[in-house]
Amino acid sequence: MWKKKIIWFVFATLFLLVCNTFFLHRATEDPLLAKRIEDLARSGVTEISLTSLTDFEWNKAMVYGPYTSKEMIEGSLNSKLKGSTQGIEYRDDLFLLVFAKDHYVVKTVELSRRSVDYSKNDQLLTTADDVLMIH
Repeated sequence: MWKKKIIWFVFATLFLLVCNTFFLHRATEDPLLAKRIEDLARSGVTEISLTSLTDFEWNKAMVYGPYTSKEMIEGSLNSKLKGSTQGIEYRDDLFLLVFAKDHYVVKTVELSRRSVDYSKNDQLLTTADDVLMIH
């Protein structure tokens, strides 16, 4: 009887560890935020306050251009990135806006390069200095 309970306990513990490894602190994509930013940019807005558009907790963000590696993102934000980078390391048609909370990336936002230029955003954004520049 005790053997069965111990075996089930070990399997349950291993299952929880595996779930935590893959799903805890995983960044999610936010296509609705991308649409809101792109709509504002197309309407002629040149500065966007990110805290006014976000409904999640973050304390640093940065815009990355084409061919940026995951390691470069993690290094510049000093944060671990689990989740999709939208293939930015191989693509030249997008910018990637990445939000982090402490040492984990929480959201990624794919921004198209077709009609808007976000390349002037080469510094770290914070909740106190949250202006996304559009050119």
